Amino acid sequence: YTLGVFLQAHPLWDAQIEQINVTQAKELELVPRVGEHIIFLGKPGNYEEKFEKLKTFYEKGLNQVGWNKYSRISLEFNNQIICTKKEK
Repeated sequence: YTLGVFLQAHPLWDAQIEQINVTQAKELELVPRVGEHIIFLGKPGNYEEKFEKLKTFYEKGLNQVGWNKYSRISLEFNNQIICTKKEK
């Protein structure tokens, strides 16, 4: 519920995030409208920091290498983003 409120309060994320999935381990995955990747948030909480990292990565990373290079973008850990490249 808190994540939905957070997303709606931020126009970029309200427009970009299409679906929220909760895994069996109660971790959060997001499906974006743009890009063929899954955004893995991990445990709920700390949304402001996680989405700020994602915004920076979108602007400085994906704009350089392409929006469909990765299958998964993980924001689970503090101070880092872990990406999984798509298999060819």
